[in-house]
Amino acid sequence: MTELVRILFVDDEPNILSGLKRLMRNMRDQWDMSFCSSAPEALAAFEKSPFDVIVSDMRMPGMDGAQLLELIREKYPGTIRVILSGYADSESVLRTVGPAHIYLAKPCDQHLLQEAIVRPL
Repeated sequence: MTELVRILFVDDEPNILSGLKRLMRNMRDQWDMSFCSSAPEALAAFEKSPFDVIVSDMRMPGMDGAQLLELIREKYPGTIRVILSGYADSESVLRTVGPAHIYLAKPCDQHLLQEAIVRPL
């Protein structure tokens, strides 16, 4: 049996996390998915066992997605880092140029998100 790809989704909006769980349900046989509602919760999850991919919202209270992905880049450089954001202003996009491999805008088509995760793997 092949080991599942470990993916962590991070968003402070419970409805977005629920939607991601529903959208990605068809990938259960290929992906081991976890869902966190904050950057500190995501960092704690990484401390337990690192992930292959992290998909994070940009705007979150306390620590935003760019800051979170920068920390992940420093501690876990092999992790693929994706921003999934409802805010596509140039400042937000530019802040993710270093820490993120991929920037996707919300709402994001299920197949586009899945392809964005699978392609770099």
